[in-house]
Amino acid sequence: MKYIPALDGIRAIAILLVLIFHWFPTNHWINTIPNGPVGVTLFFVLSGYLITSILLSQRESQTFAKSFGNFVVRRALRIFPIYYAVLTSLLVLKSYGIQIVSDFYEHPGYYWSYLYNHWLEQSHNWSDMLSPYWSLSVEEQFYIIWPILILGISSRGRLLSVLWITTLLGLVARFILIHQYEGIGVYMITCVDTFAWGGLLAYYIRVGKEEQVRSFAKWLIPLALIGFLITILLMSDLNLGKQLFFRTFTSILSAGLILAALKSGFLAQVLSFRPLREIGKVSYGLYLYHMLIPDLFYQLMNRLHISIHDPFHIYGIIALFSFSFISYQLFEKPIQSLKRYFV
Repeated sequence: MKYIPALDGIRAIAILLVLIFHWFPTNHWINTIPNGPVGVTLFFVLSGYLITSILLSQRESQTFAKSFGNFVVRRALRIFPIYYAVLTSLLVLKSYGIQIVSDFYEHPGYYWSYLYNHWLEQSHNWSDMLSPYWSLSVEEQFYIIWPILILGISSRGRLLSVLWITTLLGLVARFILIHQYEGIGVYMITCVDTFAWGGLLAYYIRVGKEEQVRSFAKWLIPLALIGFLITILLMSDLNLGKQLFFRTFTSILSAGLILAALKSGFLAQVLSFRPLREIGKVSYGLYLYHMLIPDLFYQLMNRLHISIHDPFHIYGIIALFSFSFISYQLFEKPIQSLKRYFV
């Protein structure tokens, strides 16, 4: 795909929302808007858009087996090395007496197999420092199922129907698993509609209906914004309307942001701002490390008997961003260069 700088800006916004959510108390005014869930949903919609765009392009030029194989290998090169390096490092650090607060040590299988979201749905243990990894499990499960659908359905009409049905499937799943069974909504099926909204945007652009989508978005986006504000300001987490439609409204707004980023204009220029793009490029590492590096940094300082007065966690933030940029340049980027063999 053609590189679009503004999409890296969107990644930066998503990760910054997650960082704000986790670094400030949930009752802080800055988290009046649920920044973390918004950021994660934005990541999901962007993934749905990008992955669907790639798969739609591949299905026109390659066989199913080759397209699926290339897709899986490229995703693995991007995701697995740094993820498994983190888990391995945690075990190594444990042997030196350095641990984090996590269920990883007692239930490692869920983490190694990208099924941690299933464990979190059972444990409800949000104090786990690896709890943000639930979304990584959801994405990995999505990466297995989505290519089979996009590449395996030959008819465009059927494919479009599947995309729209998937947006409804998420609603049904949330009604059953969250509202009726009092779940917390971290199963892949309760999030699948967020990816589908990104997929729909990719589909309509691919078939040459971008202008129609933009016209449609002019009245849909304001309605979604009103619905979004109503759910977050006037509804509790136990309200059925919020349980069902928060992710729907957030997904539509996220798709609208992506649509704006694809067209030259003021917003696309803002999203292409160099610092935002650089943060966006290392957003995956930031997401993996953001609960770990600051904590490990302060543990290390204590072991070295270095006293730090850091009420605003400035040193921890500096350590996080520094480590993420170094990780990207020295570890992630060289491995990603291997993707050129699987075009």
